[in-house]
Formats: sequence, structure tokens, C-alpha cells
Amino acid sequence: MEIKTVWQGQQSPHAYAAHRIPGIAVTARGTLLLVCEARDTFSDWARIDLLLCRSEDGDAFGAPVVLARGDEAHPTVNNPVLIPAADGRVFLLYCTDYTVDGGGIFLRVSQDDGLTWSAPRDLTASARPEEHAAFALGPGHGIELPDGTLLVPVWFVPAGAHPDPRSHHPARVSVFFSKDGGASWRLGQVLSETPDCPDPNETSAAPLSSGGICLNTRLNGAGYRAVSRSERGIEDFSPLRPDRSLPDPTCMGSVAAAHWRGRHVLLFVNCASTDGRKNLTCRASFDDGHTWSHSMVIEPGDAGYADLAVRDGVVHVLYEQRFGEVVKLARFGLEELLR
Repeated sequence: MEIKTVWQGQQSPHAYAAHRIPGIAVTARGTLLLVCEARDTFSDWARIDLLLCRSEDGDAFGAPVVLARGDEAHPTVNNPVLIPAADGRVFLLYCTDYTVDGGGIFLRVSQDDGLTWSAPRDLTASARPEEHAAFALGPGHGIELPDGTLLVPVWFVPAGAHPDPRSHHPARVSVFFSKDGGASWRLGQVLSETPDCPDPNETSAAPLSSGGICLNTRLNGAGYRAVSRSERGIEDFSPLRPDRSLPDPTCMGSVAAAHWRGRHVLLFVNCASTDGRKNLTCRASFDDGHTWSHSMVIEPGDAGYADLAVRDGVVHVLYEQRFGEVVKLARFGLEELLR
């Protein structure tokens, strides 16, 4: 396993306090794209820029590029999500001010592996804004389904559920998707909490061996993850159920699919702990996440939010340390995890 530092707080020329909410994707051409929130302070409501780093060989990275800037009107630019499409396009979705205080949801598209990007397009009206207060994408990465549907999980606070419209709780989970190549977008089925799955929020999605979709969700204070499955990918999700085999300290986790020697394998990474953001662990399942047969510790000590991408048998995990003071990239082969 190789580990390198990608971003570090107060490094010149981008003297941000923290680089948080990591996202990673491998394009159809094999380019590795990394995104994050570059924050002036550690607050979720800091003035924030969105940064992109790209690598064509998975090793050397170019200088960070600013994809969106927080300004006086909307200082907080949050939750960047990349969706690499099979036709070579890359979609970037993000929010401003968690859609409250006049903020919204925006889309940019790259036709050249992240070298250049279209102007931002406002998608706010597509997510039924009258139904929610705070709203965020992912975090992490989105996916493209076999029929070309573009999909990213989302979480939001129902309108009127909390007296403070900036509150991130109590949350619900859904998917934001496009069935026409990004031309139009819709919000899908909403998943609410259950007695064993309180306050579901940050969520990652991956395809199942059947062609359906698995959602893997953070729960507020539960100490474990929750899962939901759909054979249709955008509707008919099962109610959230706990997965107590995946301990979690209320932190971001990420799920992705790969193939290994002709078999479908589901990968999951998170801080496998119930008493702090530490023990970053990658797990593998050959039965669509019903059981997790293989695991490997990436970072036994301090860790945090983590996203993963896998291509051609190589797993990439982008993760925080010290609440985003440092962001590192781990790279290892699937055979190292599955041996």
C-alpha cells in the first residue's frame, strides 16, 4: 500500500485552514480526479472554495484548480460530488450554503477529463426546494447506472422539521438523478428514519451484482451504518436497516463496486470505530454487502471522512486526518485486500 499527502492546511499558495469532504473518481480514460472543500476555518459554514486535483498516471498531480469560490453572498460552497460517465464526460454537482439563505444546487460538466468545465447550471428547482431546508449531496462520488442514469445520494432536513433552517438534523435520505444524460434532474424516493436507524444523513451508493443499487448511510449517534437496496435504482428502496457489522463513529463512509476474477465485489471504507474517528478500514463483500469477508486497516490512528474509487484492480482511498488539516491518498491493489 502506498500513502501520500495530497492537501495540507496552511500550505502555500492555498493557505486554507482545512481541506474537508473528500471526493474521488476515475474517469473513463483513467484520469484520477480529487475534489474537496478548502475552508478558511474548520466550520461547516466557513468561507469555502472547491478544489480539484487531477492525475493522468495516478501518481503525479497537477496544481489544485478552484472550481467554485465562496463569495460575500454565498460564502459556503459545499459537498462536491463527481460522477464519471462511460462516454467520457465528468459531472460535478455541488451546493451553496446547503441551499438555505438563498443558496442552491449547481452542475458543471467536463468533456476533457477535468481540464476544463462548463459554466455552472442551477438545478435548485429540480430538487423540490419547497420540501426541505438544509440539503446536501453525497458526500463522496456519484455513479452511472447501466442504462445511463446518473445518480448521487442526497440528504436533507424536511421543511419545518427544525426551528433553525441551517440545522443539519433531523435528516432524510434520497437520490438525485438524471435519466437523460444530465439534461434534467429529479429527486427520488425519500427514506426516513426507523427505530434502529435514527436521523439518516450522509450516504454513498454502489451497484449490486443484480444491477440494483445499494445505499450505505451514516446514522447520527447510532454507532453503526444503515443500508437500503433497490432493484430499480431510483425507486422501490427497502426501508433502512442497521448493519451492525459496520461500526461507525458518525462519520462519512464510502461504498463502491468492482470485479475480481469474474466476481462482483462490493467495497466499503470508513472509520471502523465507535469511540472516535480512527481505524480507517476497507472491507470487501462477495454477497452484495450481506457479509464482509475481507478487511484491511489503512490508517490505524486518526482519520476521518473517506471516499474510494477503484479501476483496473487498483483501489484509491482519499481520506482526512485531524479534521482536514491533512488529506491523504492511499493506493493498493485489490489482491492486497482479498488475499
